[in-house]
Amino acid sequence: MNKRISLLRYLLYPVVWVGSFVMISTLLAVGVNIYLATLPVVAGAAVVVLLLERALPYDTDWLHSKQGDLNLDTVHYVVNYGIKVVAQLLILWLGQSLVVWTIFPTTWPLWGQILLALTIIDFFLFAIHALSHRYEWLWKLHAIHHSSERLYWLNGDKRHPIHQVLEGLPGITLCVSIGTPMPVVAGALAVLAVNMILQHANLDYRAGWLKHLFSVAELHRWHHRADYKDAQVNYGAWLVIWDKLFGTYYDAPSQAEQIGQIGIAEEPDFPRTYAGQLRYPFRPGTKQVNSLLLSIGLNFSFLSFQTPEDSLLGTRRAPDGNDISIYRKGEQYDAKLTHVSKPELRNQLGSIVIWGMRYDKKRNEWNGGQL
Repeated sequence: MNKRISLLRYLLYPVVWVGSFVMISTLLAVGVNIYLATLPVVAGAAVVVLLLERALPYDTDWLHSKQGDLNLDTVHYVVNYGIKVVAQLLILWLGQSLVVWTIFPTTWPLWGQILLALTIIDFFLFAIHALSHRYEWLWKLHAIHHSSERLYWLNGDKRHPIHQVLEGLPGITLCVSIGTPMPVVAGALAVLAVNMILQHANLDYRAGWLKHLFSVAELHRWHHRADYKDAQVNYGAWLVIWDKLFGTYYDAPSQAEQIGQIGIAEEPDFPRTYAGQLRYPFRPGTKQVNSLLLSIGLNFSFLSFQTPEDSLLGTRRAPDGNDISIYRKGEQYDAKLTHVSKPELRNQLGSIVIWGMRYDKKRNEWNGGQL
């Protein structure tokens, strides 16, 4: 019996993901409508994972709704998947007017085209995701996704609609502009949706060597740890090659049962209604997003080698056990409190503790700054 369960654990991810991929590719290849070829398969994969979560959960506590999160996550999923459907309709309507340079290999087998489009989209998802953990205005939008206190099949698409657009727009725009057929884009998004379900599933499966290629639940759980400083790993939505390439890949198999608290430790009173979460990034004291066009031309400085003045960036632990995160704002550097060692200090989380530091390149020294 134990051997059967062990085998099942290793088969779950490849069977569900590859099975969904084959069905979607086959249906699209024979000319089935893009919605009939994708939506039923994604829904079927969701039902399979939902049932398997009951039979083989990673954490039995995650089987139970926490403060009405099931209804909240359902609204997020419906809205955000609806955004994808509307985007596809818009692309179909605009058609060839969006194509700038016809270089996409449309002579490849359809399954190969879907994998290529998915790789392009996945890279930009990784990039925007990583930036969302670095820039405050993006983090405020992305924080909705991290506010969940449990992981299960439904909260893969739990995100602010604006962040949904910001993440998806660059990759999809590039695909369409180079002549990627709409069925290929639709297939890529559907296959990605299946992976997101598996990535967030409360399912005790094992990916084996596949976790060196794909972003699976075993890896993604580390990204959802409650301490902000612990969550700066495993940004990939489908592939982990980007994390390995840019040094954000993390895995600790021997500690897989010690993920700890999920959510945002620094914000225990995070809004728990859909309307409240929509307003969260714009509440007093947070930076507002001025335009969706900010997603175009984002600063990809995290891809470059670290300069001396940026060597201080990141999270540092003070002698008193508190953590401060240092970040750059233009030419100056500020720091805020992101972890406290004593419960009575929790009301100070997020406070700016240092501001106005500057780096003198000529003298190679730090100047200014106020406490």
